[in-house]
Amino acid sequence: MDDTGKWLEQQVSDLAKKQKAYENRAFLVAMQQVIQEQNMRTEQLKGEVDGRLWNHEQW
Repeated sequence: MDDTGKWLEQQVSDLAKKQKAYENRAFLVAMQQVIQEQNMRTEQLKGEVDGRLWNHEQW
């Protein structure tokens, strides 16, 4: 995960902990889950691109 993804996830987590209203907290927790999923997909796509670049059969 890159620094931006870590930073964004941490910021949303901190905001969720500070919220008193359930609706706001629930929204931020759901947003944090979306951020985690996007970070995971980004890492997978980076790995796929790297794998395709090193595939000697497609050169």
